[in-house]
Amino acid sequence: MAIKVYIVEDNLEQRTNLEQAIMNYQLFSDWELELAHSSGSGDEFLKNIDRKNQWNIYFLDINLDGQAEMANGLAVAQEIRKFDPFGFIIFITIRSELSFLTFQYRVQALDFIIKDPTLDIRERIHTCLRTIEQRLDSLTSSQTIKLNTGNEIASFIIDDILYFSSNKGHVLSLHTKHNSYLIYQTTLNSLEEQLQDSFLRCHRGFLVNNKAINSITKNFDSITLENGTSIPVSVRKKGKLKSLQSKLLFCS
Repeated sequence: MAIKVYIVEDNLEQRTNLEQAIMNYQLFSDWELELAHSSGSGDEFLKNIDRKNQWNIYFLDINLDGQAEMANGLAVAQEIRKFDPFGFIIFITIRSELSFLTFQYRVQALDFIIKDPTLDIRERIHTCLRTIEQRLDSLTSSQTIKLNTGNEIASFIIDDILYFSSNKGHVLSLHTKHNSYLIYQTTLNSLEEQLQDSFLRCHRGFLVNNKAINSITKNFDSITLENGTSIPVSVRKKGKLKSLQSKLLFCS
């Protein structure tokens, strides 16, 4: 699966340099990158991005076109965090004093690159890409799961998953802490076997992440998850839930 890269930089020369640096990195790496969108407008970027896709890489200029609604790259980053909490954000700007704002805006930037006309920023960009590649490679199969979303085979962090539910037509729904997805070409039975003791099959139509359970009703007929969702528990699964309860960190 290709990692999608997005560029928002209103200086055409700088944007071209960024695009070239990314393409050069691709030539000498086995890592698959896709330059999904490159423009000078935060507004245009937000209209074109697929909000269902995560783990993207974003190169954002902080000072964008002052006439646009999203004229601040930091504000663009805040919008990104609403649908891609795990994406890698790299800010690029001529104003080094703005670096502290990345903490104020709580966007968890990977890096802050200063545009210095006397320096070639390509190596700094390559360093960022190498860091991202190493971080993604460090996610072992026990920490992530690859699933078919219809458009691609996407990786999901297991701890970010709340639950799976069944739908008509042999399609599942995946509910994470931040989004929901349709999942194809697998079953709850298969996922239950793959995820083993970290998930509870509390009902024929639901597979729940044990870590996401917030409370259990006294008669063990339903579970409440950390996001407030209530999940039914079938009569046949109450015994398994009772056994699990002693291992959980809360008391019903």
